[in-house]
Amino acid sequence: MATVPVAAGKDLINFNEAMDRLSRDDRFRATIYAMNTLLVQKGIYSPAEFELQFCQFAQKTISR
Repeated sequence: MATVPVAAGKDLINFNEAMDRLSRDDRFRATIYAMNTLLVQKGIYSPAEFELQFCQFAQKTISR
């Protein structure tokens, strides 16, 4: 899972503004994005391990 940096010269919005402006679904997506980015950067798991677990969950969900 690759991260995309904020465009050069653009200021990052603060947390409260992000919470106010994002929909509930987008807040959930942002949380997952942030947690996965931190876990990969800290070496807790690799992007390949994340993708494997994601695909296993998808397969179980689709097969229901």
